Amino acid sequence: MLICERPLFWHKAGDIGMSGRYDVAQICSNGHVVNTYAIAFSQHNSNFCPKCGAATMMKCPGCGTQIRGQYDVPGIVSLSSSYKEPGFCHACGKPYPWTESRIQSARDLIEIEDKFSDADKAALTADLPDLVRDTPRTQVAATRFKKLAAKAAGGVASALRDIIVDVASEAAKKTILGP
Repeated sequence: MLICERPLFWHKAGDIGMSGRYDVAQICSNGHVVNTYAIAFSQHNSNFCPKCGAATMMKCPGCGTQIRGQYDVPGIVSLSSSYKEPGFCHACGKPYPWTESRIQSARDLIEIEDKFSDADKAALTADLPDLVRDTPRTQVAATRFKKLAAKAAGGVASALRDIIVDVASEAAKKTILGP
């Protein structure tokens, strides 16, 4: 029989309504999840990412708050994990390094695409913050992205779409990908 003691210093999840706690996640600077139970199962932690070699972190570089890991409810066993790396710190709201990197990659692709006019480039670049967050302008930004991305060349269009969909808010994804 395997008994797993859970640390007492986990984050409480006051907004979920269950009496569970968040563990701490360990994620590399490129967004690869290394361990979603970095406290409870620290033997699985790694200083560097096994996928890309980048340094890993467990705290927000902006405010030092631990990155929320897997949510655990004592007495409930989950056989699947739906954990996805967070885009933004829950404590200070700043984007994590992997989110910033993806946004910058999208900016770079927008800039090198010859089929975009200067006005298209400016509009797409200005819309990026509204694509990665749910704001009142998210639907407008996603609709403009979908319309203008159709102008891009095959390789750039595909890469830009993949990056945006990876980092986009759920509302933006629905508009970009369709029903």
